[in-house]
Amino acid sequence: MVKIKRRHVLIPAVMVTCAVILLMFGSPVFLERQAPPPLPPPPSLKEPKSVRITLALAGDLLMHLQVVYSDYDQKTGAFDFGPVFAPVAPYLKSADYAVANLETRLAGASRGYHGYPLFNTPERLAQDVLDAGIDLLTTANNHSLDMGWEGIVATLDNLDAAGLAHIGTSRSQAEKDRPFIVDVRGIRLGFVNYTASTNGLPLPWGKEFAVNMLDPDAATASIQAARSGGADLVVAVLHMGNEYQRVPDEAQRSLAVRLFVYGADVVTGSHPHVVQPIEKVVVKRDGVKRTCVAAYSLGNFVSAQDWRYSDSGIVLFLEIEKSAAGTSIQGVSYLPVWVQTGYAGGRERYRVLPVQPDLEPVTDIPIKPEQRARMAQVWEELSAHLENIAEDILPYKAHKSHADGAPFLGYEGPRR
Repeated sequence: MVKIKRRHVLIPAVMVTCAVILLMFGSPVFLERQAPPPLPPPPSLKEPKSVRITLALAGDLLMHLQVVYSDYDQKTGAFDFGPVFAPVAPYLKSADYAVANLETRLAGASRGYHGYPLFNTPERLAQDVLDAGIDLLTTANNHSLDMGWEGIVATLDNLDAAGLAHIGTSRSQAEKDRPFIVDVRGIRLGFVNYTASTNGLPLPWGKEFAVNMLDPDAATASIQAARSGGADLVVAVLHMGNEYQRVPDEAQRSLAVRLFVYGADVVTGSHPHVVQPIEKVVVKRDGVKRTCVAAYSLGNFVSAQDWRYSDSGIVLFLEIEKSAAGTSIQGVSYLPVWVQTGYAGGRERYRVLPVQPDLEPVTDIPIKPEQRARMAQVWEELSAHLENIAEDILPYKAHKSHADGAPFLGYEGPRR
């Protein structure tokens, strides 16, 4: 009797348990609560936003002693190059990245300061060039070995100390082999720099890596290394050509085309000390047409060469765009510059002036009537030499704030 009684008690308990399980696992409410959260909507298929930057490239920093001592303070023994570049600095700073050619060495006072033919300039130049808006100096040129191996090492050490980037000469094989790529607001720019000459001075024995000597195969390999390293656009700065010739020779043209085919997008030149034409060159690369830019010589940025054509140069401005379609050059323009000289405080002063017919440059040296006439001539001769409306190679359109020293608010593109 007891057993039967217990069996009757267990049956309702089992039924109750089953009912609870059914309610829990069979209930739509429970199933809804246990279901995984809904998947997020698919990501937008819109193309990534394009990015545009402005790259500025200036010519030779040819530091003759007249320029070096332009703003030397005899009382303190301090050198100051800031006033030399002050009139053009707002233009350089308007670019996202700026480059120039260092055609001297910064080997230190112990070597003495010299102009031509063996240049050596106070290391203060590095800081003042950086303050003027230059980000990168090319150092492979015919004056790379003016102060020997020690001069190369000291120059690069001084540039490093100032926080100024450099390419073209190296302290080790590893430094030479390392591609130079800089990220400028999301666009990765690669730079290579080679020189055709060191004025007959031999490379230091066992340190042949010291100077990038121009060889088409070596230049091509450097360009391809920059591409492999992730560069979106590659600029080759070549120190070659015939001095004081206003047109490029066949070697300059053919080498530019070769470098374009193998990965360069821009080729700029130094060494002639006069401005040579700018051209757009269309090549096929990997089966795709590419429009590249060759500026065979940018002329002098600063020097004491005060004769016609060598007293001036240009700053090349390139507007570069990166989008889903790739990276390309969307704008090419040039700003003429002219080196003003004048006496103040018993010394000849040098100032790099931007040349624009509709803007008055800011300079602490009064501009004489004959200098204004020369500036007008520089504008006319460089416009005639460079302007190419069909190729959209036009004078740089500057904002008024460049001249008055106020901050620049953005790239306005070439003059239309």
